[in-house]
Amino acid sequence: MKARVLQEQADLFEVGVLSQTAEIAALSMEDLLTSPAGPPVVIVGRLLAAARLTELRRLSVAAARAQVAIVLVPPFNDLELGRYFETPVELRAQRRTSSEAARIVDQSAVAVLGGTAKVRSDHYLDTASGAGVVAVDDQGKPVLIRFHATNTSGPVFFSALQLLTYTALTDEGQRQAALAYLLSWVPDAQTKPTGQRGAALPSQEHEVSADAVVPVALLLAAGGAQASEVLVRRASELLGTDVSVTLVNEALVALGAQGLVEGSPGDWTPTPNLLREYLERLGLHAYLRELKTMLAIEERHA
Repeated sequence: MKARVLQEQADLFEVGVLSQTAEIAALSMEDLLTSPAGPPVVIVGRLLAAARLTELRRLSVAAARAQVAIVLVPPFNDLELGRYFETPVELRAQRRTSSEAARIVDQSAVAVLGGTAKVRSDHYLDTASGAGVVAVDDQGKPVLIRFHATNTSGPVFFSALQLLTYTALTDEGQRQAALAYLLSWVPDAQTKPTGQRGAALPSQEHEVSADAVVPVALLLAAGGAQASEVLVRRASELLGTDVSVTLVNEALVALGAQGLVEGSPGDWTPTPNLLREYLERLGLHAYLRELKTMLAIEERHA
């Protein structure tokens, strides 16, 4: 089993723990961005900082397109995890008292790990979406989430489980098994004879950031036609995504080129069925359902 880490993290204690499970290659960020294909990339959350936001987003896009898994593990320097990996809704680590076990809820993981994993966590993952949850704590809060930008991209595994720490609250065999499960992820195309092709993001064809395209598509599908200024506000308040009016307008043009909205700049009309199908192909149906609920609550209190 192999894994890649950033050179600047190669001497961390956590990477030493990782080396007990996997053969490690330490690469520069430039090398990873140039040649993203290969074994999973393990990132210790100490790296998360505003100064690294842009390059980590670039890495997440490159890895997703190369169908390479990224595994993010504690400790976290910044608790706002999702923004580093362009999740369409906010995803953050929320600190709490220590928990010594997790319940596995993803069926493919259950088949490998069984129903529980005795691995310590000091955080849970706070997000508006229930999509991609692999494991929860004793309060039912997510502690391991698998996020795919599209249904054909490599995932980011957000782990609140302390998979690279030795602690009395953790069963060492179960820790290594959970870690090995994440490092052994391969694309569906390598495990199934055939597979459904995923939807290409309009942003990939029209050079518009997925930071804007996906939130705009979600908001339009959930709430219908909305002014650009309203989309900017709701993207920030409901999805935790900061976009400008310019980015929103560019995203609308990109969506229009795909037939997902109709009209012209300043007068776009969503095509609900096509938008819903597009988001479902991206694996974002759960986000859409929950966003509709959030918008309904907002409108009732308007």
